[in-house]
Amino acid sequence: MGNWYTNVSLKEVQQSDVLGVLKELGRKAYVTPIVAGWVTVYDQQTDRFDLGDLESLALTLSMRLSCLALAACNADDDVLWLGLYENGALVTRYGSTRSAFEDGNEFPNLKDVTTALVNMSGRPEVRSRVWRVLRKRHSILGLLNLIFRTRLAYLFEIQRHFDLTGLLGMPRTAVGLGYGYVDRGDTPEGIDRETLKRT
Repeated sequence: MGNWYTNVSLKEVQQSDVLGVLKELGRKAYVTPIVAGWVTVYDQQTDRFDLGDLESLALTLSMRLSCLALAACNADDDVLWLGLYENGALVTRYGSTRSAFEDGNEFPNLKDVTTALVNMSGRPEVRSRVWRVLRKRHSILGLLNLIFRTRLAYLFEIQRHFDLTGLLGMPRTAVGLGYGYVDRGDTPEGIDRETLKRT
């Protein structure tokens, strides 16, 4: 069984402000301190894997905090979904396997998704590398990565998520963890457990 997690990463906000909004909304969540300019939220309700709820939370947080919010959902390491929001508006969505979504044919093309994510990061020099990460297939060919030391495909979507956040300058707190993992004792890489706050 692969990884199952959801989270929302917020750019250039304060942990205390995020906690305040989550408390007002009545959400149960863990919130990281600022790491590399981002605060990550692990919300209990979104860990039920309802993309509508995840999108609603990300949109609300981006609106209330006047910021960028990148929502992530990894479903059993088979599908990675991302939604980018700014100031309460959808910027773009991405699905590693569009056919897994009822509205997958309505997702923006990879060129537009790449542009939005690169603009978010402020790193224009990574555009071609981000595009390659987004377009690689999810397949058993990912096993060959161990031999060739290059990503020919993705066997596990956590690998794609890890590569993407690295290129975009996001912290590792955004990869591999959701509320369930953190609640069981997993701590985001690079932070002390004591700095992780809970609503």
